[in-house]
This record gives sequence, structure tokens and C-alpha cells, in this order.
Amino acid sequence: MGQEDSSRKGRGGKHFTYEQRVRMDALIRVKWPHGKKVNFAELGRLMGKSRATVRREYARGGVANKDSQERWFNAYSAEAGQQDANARGQDKGPRMRLTNQIAARFEALVVGEHLSPYAARAVMVREGLGGVPCVRSLYYAVASGLPGITRKSLPYKREGKGKAATCGKRMAYTNRAGKSIADRPPEAEGRLEYGHWEIDTVVGCAGGSPFCLLVLTERMTRRQIIIRLPDRTQKSVIRALDRLERRHDNIFATMKSLTCDNGCEFLDSTSIERSALRRGTSRTNLYFAHAYSAFERGSNENANRIIRRFIPKGSDIGDFSRRQIQAIEDWMNNLPRESLGGKTAAEAQQEQINKLAA
Repeated sequence: MGQEDSSRKGRGGKHFTYEQRVRMDALIRVKWPHGKKVNFAELGRLMGKSRATVRREYARGGVANKDSQERWFNAYSAEAGQQDANARGQDKGPRMRLTNQIAARFEALVVGEHLSPYAARAVMVREGLGGVPCVRSLYYAVASGLPGITRKSLPYKREGKGKAATCGKRMAYTNRAGKSIADRPPEAEGRLEYGHWEIDTVVGCAGGSPFCLLVLTERMTRRQIIIRLPDRTQKSVIRALDRLERRHDNIFATMKSLTCDNGCEFLDSTSIERSALRRGTSRTNLYFAHAYSAFERGSNENANRIIRRFIPKGSDIGDFSRRQIQAIEDWMNNLPRESLGGKTAAEAQQEQINKLAA
């Protein structure tokens, strides 16, 4: 590949043509010969480019030379700079364009069904659409102004840190009677085995109804269970877990641990651990995360963020029926996840159940 390759098409500003590289090479040889320190500000003025641009080009085309006394010094070579530009041009490859069919389906999935670009791509691949671009290209298409979709359409938007919302019952209790997360089995921390769950509550608007959501998330498979509670009390949490055990004993049969924060609704660890079916036995082991350490329950926090796509902060959870809550749970369990290699939580859980049954 000769010097008349991709960079000959270069534009002004940050891009160099081969002719510009030759001129820069000549200027450096005349004004700063034999390793003399280059004044990049002056070089930039002579080249009609910024100091940062010529400095970056100098680094890309840098070579080692010897002077008449056999001493090594750093120099610039137009040939080396061009070879570097050609190599970078080859790495980029052709820019992927979205067909009308893919663009329309992508918009429907992101805007209409609240999917992330990764999940939307996974759905399109499963549906057999041809020519679906990579996730990075989809993000680029959104950033470039894809009709019908803006960055605000994406489910995850970076937000500044605001003042933490307060809740009358959400105090930073330190549960000295319960087991600390530091004592939780290491398999739970590394997501190495099925059966380690996290539990949390999601509240509605201040001044609204007392309804809230109880959210359970299995750490390995991201399987979700969402239960609407009449209020955010220890009594309601324990009743919900008792009903869940009676209806789905198989879940607690494999539940090795349950991790929560220090919210007052979880402080009755004895009743949460006690089985509602088998008197005198435990259905799980409850562990408390450290105060103000939401990262220790990352699966729960991510699940709550997904729930907020459907129930934004400030909404009254009492306005959502049990059928609607179940629909959100089903949607989450059938969402293709990047963390699971494109599998859904339901598929990942079924794999683990099959392994346990084998």
C-alpha cells in the first residue's frame, strides 16, 4: 500500500495528508535538526494545525536516528507517519449503515419495549433479521441522530448525583443480631453457584399509598421475583415470603442465602429465615450488607433500575395492579442480558435447575 492511500483524502484540522507529513518532516529537519527539542506550538502555526495535533502526529511518526557521531536521537519520518495512518485506517473498517427494516425494529424495541441497545440487538438476531450491526454501531447510530431515537430514549442515562431521597422507615440501622455479609459463603460473592439471592424493596411517591414492591434477585442467573406489598413493614415482608414458600417451595429448597440492606423491614431475621412449611427448620440464611453499601447488592440495584423503566420515581405503586407487576417480572426474566452472554434469566435459571436434577 503506497503513500497515496487513505490519508491522502485527509481533511484539515486533525487529519494529515501525505503531502502534509512530508512538509512537516522537512520543517523539523530544517528548524530542529539532530534531535533538537521541537517547539510544537511553532510547528503547529507553520502547519496550520493545533499544537496537540502536530504533537500527536510526531509521536505516531517517531523513529530513532543516529547523528554523525553515532549518537541516537528521536526524529520524525513522513513515511512512518503514513504507515501508521494506513494501519489505523484498515482497523476501522467500513461504517455499518442501518437498513430501514432494522432501524424501524430497533426503534420499536428501544422506545416501545424499553430495551437497551444490547438487548434490542439480541432480540433482532433471535428473530432472524439479517445484517444486524454490532452493539457499538447501534450506539453510534443513536448518537449520530437516528430518526425516532435519542439518547433520552435509552433506558440508562447518566445522571448527576442529587440529594438522596429519604424515607421515614429507611434509616441506616446496624443489625447487630443478624449475620454480616462478611460471613456469607464465598460462592455467593463470585456468583459461582445457583441459589444465592438478594432482596430489597422499591417504594412509591411520598404522600401516596403505602404500597411498595418486594424484589428478589438470584445473583447467578438474575432471575427476578417481584411481589406487591400493602406496606413496607416487617410483617408484610414475612407474610409475602411465607406465601412464596408455600406456592413455590422449590425456590427455597435451593436458596442457600438471602442478602438484604439494613432497612427496618428486614430486621426480623429470625422470622425471615424460619420455614413456614417445616416447623423448627430454616428456609434460608439471611445476611446483612454494610450500611450505605448498595454496591454489595449490585444485582438488586440493577433490577430496581430496570423496574423504574416501567414505574418511574414519583409514581404511586398502588396504581399498578398485581397483573401489571407480574408482566414486569415476566419481561425482566425474558430480557436477553449481556452479563449472561445473551441468554435470558429464565433460560439461565432453567440450565441451573437441569444441572441440579441431573
